[in-house]
Amino acid sequence: MGLFGGKSGASGGMKPGFRDLKWGDGPGPQMEVLDEHAEAKFCWIANDDLTWGGASVDKIVYEFWENRFAEVLIEMPSSSADRVLKDLHAGWGKPEQPNKFIEDFVWQNKAAGPEATTAIFSRNPNTRAATLRILSGYIQTKKLLAKGRPPTR
Repeated sequence: MGLFGGKSGASGGMKPGFRDLKWGDGPGPQMEVLDEHAEAKFCWIANDDLTWGGASVDKIVYEFWENRFAEVLIEMPSSSADRVLKDLHAGWGKPEQPNKFIEDFVWQNKAAGPEATTAIFSRNPNTRAATLRILSGYIQTKKLLAKGRPPTR
């Protein structure tokens, strides 16, 4: 059973992580590295379930920062975007929409520290395809703080 109450989808409310991964976990043995940049490692799973609540998605990319699960990026075609957005509304409630003219929607759980989670659903106005980023607020803050540190000698 995944962290969202099922294999995929938003039922059960927003949880700290994605599917069976919790924020801070290391990459699993089934993951393949797509790219590495500084402290970031981007992975995918060859036989991943490319669905969200029954809707097909194109790609799921897992980001690890300092070898800790920090973010997942889900890309979906226009044919799935409405269904995914409806599932997010049903499972996570009404999102914030920073600009009423742009289809960017933001959810945040009420947790603090390592369980803090943010999700951002963004739709391309031309193609109607969408992306969903689910990220650890705690690790994102640590990344920002690390950028401000002086280099170690």
